[in-house]
Amino acid sequence: MSATAVHSLAGARWYVVQTRHLSEMRAAQELANQGFEVFLPRYLRKRRHARKVSLVAAPLFPGYLFVSFDPARQRWRSINGTYGVARVIAGEDGPVPVASGIVGALRTRADAQGYIALSQRPGFVPGEAIRIRSGSFAETLGLFEGFRDQDRVAVLLELLGGKVRVVLDEDLVEKAA
Repeated sequence: MSATAVHSLAGARWYVVQTRHLSEMRAAQELANQGFEVFLPRYLRKRRHARKVSLVAAPLFPGYLFVSFDPARQRWRSINGTYGVARVIAGEDGPVPVASGIVGALRTRADAQGYIALSQRPGFVPGEAIRIRSGSFAETLGLFEGFRDQDRVAVLLELLGGKVRVVLDEDLVEKAA
């Protein structure tokens, strides 16, 4: 879901908003109604129910969406009280902006209907060593665990003295050299 704000501010940046369980669409609509520019990246996921397979829209990042605002000029704290919103991701100094270019890159990958096209499945084997190309875990080595949803991979990473499962978009990983 993508909505345009009534007033586009020069100092506005993108921020991450955590939503309540299964409330991404409602939160996005409520925030758009308040005049915020909202981006909820979605993709088409295969759903199997009663022996039928259908494609349904699903959030690319379940439980999260992006909102553009200028914290110095807009009353951003009202976002936390919006129906469907749990909280704006913030630190001690206020909301934490998303790295420059992330939302733009996601928007360019969206098709005419606004869905993110996910890549084709690479030929990974469970237990195979892989490397994460970009993002928070860039250059980290892990073990391929399996496919999740339609076009995502589960990777086991050694973090904090144990193995942690991370689910990533397939185009973020490659076979380790």
